[in-house]
Amino acid sequence: MEVEEQEVGTKLDLQALRQSETDANQTCAVILKVNYKNFGIQKKTYDLKILGKTMTDYVANAVFDANIKFAECEFGDDFLPLAKATTDPQSKYTIVLFSDTPLFQHKTFLQIMEYFDAKKLLALKLTRGYVFQTSYLLSLDSLPQMQTQYFEEEDFVTCSSLKQFAIVTEMQKNRILDYFMKNGVVIVDPASTFVDAQVDIAPNVVIEPFNTICGDTIIEGGVHLKSGNKIFDGIVCQNSCLQDTVIKDSFVGKNCDIRECKIFGKSKIGDDVTTPEYCSFDGVCVSKENKLESFVAYKAKEE
Repeated sequence: MEVEEQEVGTKLDLQALRQSETDANQTCAVILKVNYKNFGIQKKTYDLKILGKTMTDYVANAVFDANIKFAECEFGDDFLPLAKATTDPQSKYTIVLFSDTPLFQHKTFLQIMEYFDAKKLLALKLTRGYVFQTSYLLSLDSLPQMQTQYFEEEDFVTCSSLKQFAIVTEMQKNRILDYFMKNGVVIVDPASTFVDAQVDIAPNVVIEPFNTICGDTIIEGGVHLKSGNKIFDGIVCQNSCLQDTVIKDSFVGKNCDIRECKIFGKSKIGDDVTTPEYCSFDGVCVSKENKLESFVAYKAKEE
């Protein structure tokens, strides 16, 4: 009997998940790119980056399976005319989100759409955002009074000031690090470790304090990042060890041991290379047969 109940429960869970995914596919996500003048900066606030992605990018990624539309607005603008003008009138549902909630997640989006469909609602107010049946949204001249329905409240923390932006950045940083630690990456000191959102780190990697890993970087399994490395758009292959090294737009092969070096300009360090300290490599290919010396700058020859 216990097995049968478990199987039924699993089927129901799968059905609910499939239904929420179906609802997402029938949904137009209107993302309002909000600019805050009180930030006192020249750049549009919705284009501010958090660990490699703009705030708008994070919100868009959370609703990737919806039909996404964008509109720009200033903080305090009436969103209803914008939402009506921007949504796809052929969609069944419209969810209105704001770029100033970059912690919003896909799982929360699916929960919201499942709830909205199950309750057969015409409109739903979120902590920061709204959901409508699109036909109902298009019929509105003004916004009706609605009670707020709460979901995962951390997802709706709003970047309404530079102080809030710093708080949200720290929260997003911890989410990224938590993800990697749950997947088998050893991060010795999360407080001094910075990893961009688009970085790919395999399990069985050890990251010691004061490491910064940015851009489209790939770190393969078995790599040991000792302290003080800065890696930008680089690839570090299996079982290599780095310390106090800067890598930019370059490749490091398997089983390498590199300390206190700079590697940039699309350089390629081959497998099994051990470098002496204080070298720099600019646009060169290095193999284990090369005899390298400390305090030497290796640079590609100009044609």
